[in-house]
Amino acid sequence: MRFTTYNKVNLIAAYYFLVGGFLLILAAGSILVPVSAVLLDASEFLARLPGWFLGTTLLIVGGALALLGTATLAIGWGLWQLKPWGRTWAMIAGVIQIPLVPIGTIAGGASLYLLLQDQTRDLFLA
Repeated sequence: MRFTTYNKVNLIAAYYFLVGGFLLILAAGSILVPVSAVLLDASEFLARLPGWFLGTTLLIVGGALALLGTATLAIGWGLWQLKPWGRTWAMIAGVIQIPLVPIGTIAGGASLYLLLQDQTRDLFLA
């Protein structure tokens, strides 16, 4: 079976959906796990932290992961719907991913390679 350009774009969109979902799960876990550990008295270290510090840290980490996950899901949706902004943001994300060795390098490089081809550009303009 030979993949068409459309199928390759959908494969990259699926990657962004997978990464976005994983980031949202991490966002929820980064808030739920420490809070439940404090409430259940399972962590003496977390119990000694001031409440404002723990709450602020959880809010910043969870919020950043949720924002990143939502943006990644939006990129996947834009690619899946063949929106020109989806292609643009996927190329920006591909450049950002390249230093994330080894998965980001492979995924970022492959998405840039595909999205910069003339056939793919024409697919998003149609």
